[in-house]
Amino acid sequence: MYLIPLIIFCFVAVLVLLIPYYKKAVMTEQRKPDISVYTEQLKELENNFKLDLLSEVEAKRSRIEIERRILSAASNEEGVIIEEAPNSLFTISMLMFLLMSIALYSVLGTPSMPDYPRSLAEKARLEGDQAEDYKNKIKLRERLVTQLASKAPDIEGLVYLSRLEMSLGNFQSAAKALYQAQVIDPKSFDLQLMYGESLIVAAKEKVTPAALVVLNKAAKTQPAHPGPKYYFALADYQAGDIEVAYRNWLEISRGLEEQSPLKPLVDYWADKAAMELGLAQGLPETRAPSITSEQVETIQNMDEGEQAELIYQMVLQLADKQTQNPDNIEGWLRLSRAYMVLGQKPDAITAMKSALTNAPKEQQEIIRKELEKLIKSP
Repeated sequence: MYLIPLIIFCFVAVLVLLIPYYKKAVMTEQRKPDISVYTEQLKELENNFKLDLLSEVEAKRSRIEIERRILSAASNEEGVIIEEAPNSLFTISMLMFLLMSIALYSVLGTPSMPDYPRSLAEKARLEGDQAEDYKNKIKLRERLVTQLASKAPDIEGLVYLSRLEMSLGNFQSAAKALYQAQVIDPKSFDLQLMYGESLIVAAKEKVTPAALVVLNKAAKTQPAHPGPKYYFALADYQAGDIEVAYRNWLEISRGLEEQSPLKPLVDYWADKAAMELGLAQGLPETRAPSITSEQVETIQNMDEGEQAELIYQMVLQLADKQTQNPDNIEGWLRLSRAYMVLGQKPDAITAMKSALTNAPKEQQEIIRKELEKLIKSP
């Protein structure tokens, strides 16, 4: 559908370039003037002086005038206009390059893939299976934003707003809400950690310098907390200091209890770093938690209904992120584990199958074993 217009537009573009080129190119060539006439005049002057036809004064004056003309002529180049014929080889090369580009695109490209602008993505959400839930969240967010604007912002409202924005996929807005919350209480460790993590999520899981500044503030408040340490090690890993990250993750893992929701994630990254350093063979047990340590602390202060709602929002957020980035194998594993927490085994199996489909060859065998365990589990 899109290939024919593409070919037409490409040929028009080439013609726009070639038509002026095929008009005979004009080039000015500079040539030296002919001064042989003045040379002959000098010879004739010398002969006339020898035959006493000119006096010495007249001969000298004439010689000076002729030499002046020679110097003047030598300093002025004569312009000659010539015509340059077009290069047929150049034209053929351009046409061949165009045809090869179109052929390559037709094989490797996706000419039949339609555009999918943000407006259509928003429309899909409003018309999907979870459209009603999405619309309710939009209304709740608008009402909450209005309430926060009508009075002095409070921490509880801003934190709840950040959760809503996260569940809607508005990671930048979530980070902005948490920024306002930690400004109100800059000494709160939980707010600093939540804000730092929101900056990382907004940066597509990249530990940015801004996030490190926030996490450093949190670490000064509670130096022994594993949350900031985990992200510091992740920053080292992303910067290429894999050995440093590996050592730090091992230290964090030793200090965590077995039931800690952060431990499987730390162990996953430690094993992954060990593989890259050549310290381990094969894929480790690829299990990842559905929630982070600071979210556990927040959940403990909620009633059962709020806890279920928060976990459900987090699962929706993770599922949405995975549809946009299916190559994130860790994300599929986390999503599978999250569905198991919610008691949705069929969805957990589907997420694990997606991990198997998108995983590199060296990981597929172990993920397949994990899938078999999941299917056989009660």
